[in-house]
Amino acid sequence: MHTRSAALTLGAVILRDLWTLARPRMLWWLGLLLLVGYGYGHWEIAVDLAWENDFLPLVPAWALLHLGTMWLNAYRDQDEGEVMFGEAADVPAHLDKLALGMLAAAGAMAALLTPVPAACLLGCVVLAFLYSHPRTAWKGHPIGGPLVNVVGYGLLTPLAAFAVVRAPLTPRVAVTFTAMGLAMAGLTFAAQAFQGDEDAARGDRTLVVTHGPAVTLQTARACIGAAAGIGVVAALLGFYPRLCLIAVPMLLWVDAHFRSWIRRAPGTSADAKTLIWRMCGAALLLVIAAVATYLHQWLNQLPLSGLGTARGAPW
Repeated sequence: MHTRSAALTLGAVILRDLWTLARPRMLWWLGLLLLVGYGYGHWEIAVDLAWENDFLPLVPAWALLHLGTMWLNAYRDQDEGEVMFGEAADVPAHLDKLALGMLAAAGAMAALLTPVPAACLLGCVVLAFLYSHPRTAWKGHPIGGPLVNVVGYGLLTPLAAFAVVRAPLTPRVAVTFTAMGLAMAGLTFAAQAFQGDEDAARGDRTLVVTHGPAVTLQTARACIGAAAGIGVVAALLGFYPRLCLIAVPMLLWVDAHFRSWIRRAPGTSADAKTLIWRMCGAALLLVIAAVATYLHQWLNQLPLSGLGTARGAPW
């Protein structure tokens, strides 16, 4: 009986560690990226909620992808310090095999998806492997690591949901995804700014190791500033609702945090979380502006959403 009780206790501890290492709080952000792509596709072609049966399988597919990604990352890093949207925990034996199993299960979900989302999912699975597997470890490369996050989270994930709506690829779509990719690059660099010591201890050659936290944060600021600049110019030119320009003060608020953080470099994970919440505040204001514009268009029987901007449908 004592042996059985000890085994149950050990099992509970392992399950707790697995849950911790999965960084469950990040699942909300991953789901948000999918919803952004799905919603943006609807906005582009001004359609009501549609193709939800094609969208829903993306949720469990990307959940499995997330589990495999986080567990493989945890196996490779063996973190003991601060972790973004998570905390350090003991790494169970053979976690790498469990992680690879989850990535394989995610890849198998591609059979349930339409072609473009399936290709995006498989691309993310490959990137997750390249990023964290000890034999490749792109995470430790100054360019490879950020590139994986930009392509995987900033482009392929929202693009998978966008493609469900069958919206055409237009110049505005290219501009939008370019801005999203730059924003993700900025977040990636910001997230490594306070992890220089741990990266160096693992032998990684991330930007924070090669050039220090101040340069890393300046790079992050430049990427996010470029994304914001693209959005502002596109709104001024009429590709987005011009009411979205009310978010400019929020963008300046984001930049103010960067200036403060750079002076205190390397900072902590709390600084990265503050950055994300401020960016979310700016994004929320953009959504409110878009909804207000939509209501104005609808009440006045004008072309709606992406078809009703000053430039109209840019194709």
